[in-house]
Amino acid sequence: MKKIIFISLTVVLIFVWGVRFYLVNREVDLPVVQVFPKGQEVPIANDFFINSDEGMDGYNVTVLDAELVSVDNFLQRYNADEQSENIGIFTDYIYMVRVSFGNQNNPFVNEKGIDLQVYYLKGTDYVLSLEDTCYRIANPDMPGTSFSLRQGTDMELILPFSVMSSQTSRNHILDEPPKLQISLYPHQKLIELY
Repeated sequence: MKKIIFISLTVVLIFVWGVRFYLVNREVDLPVVQVFPKGQEVPIANDFFINSDEGMDGYNVTVLDAELVSVDNFLQRYNADEQSENIGIFTDYIYMVRVSFGNQNNPFVNEKGIDLQVYYLKGTDYVLSLEDTCYRIANPDMPGTSFSLRQGTDMELILPFSVMSSQTSRNHILDEPPKLQISLYPHQKLIELY
């Protein structure tokens, strides 16, 4: 008898949980995915990553170039061999993306702008994040990964993303290149690298 009561309660709880799950998630709006070609100036507009008051309206992003290089090659290019111990021990490659950011008409100078820590390279089944040490090496004049620009100005940066062969192979990345994500909601804007 106790077994029947236990099974009945379990079934009721699963049913109640399923109904609650459905009711909570039925109104969720998934972001509209927009993919732009490399070289096109993409306005961020009213799109955002975490909350709608990020204030990136008026900024645009253009992918100028992209290249996958070994960590050793990256360090040699910037004469930074002594920094090798500061790069993650599992990082084998750096996906270097040369990007132009522009502020066409965003009035929130020194208040709101771009936060590169939320920028990712999104592949079919992998995500690459910014490598902080390589970012400082490639952009020595930048004090950090968040910035704002004066209206009517633009700036080029190298965004280095960490590639760990133990998680994603170099060949897989070359066969199915990632895209740079510049916003998440209500439009997930992705820019092709090739």
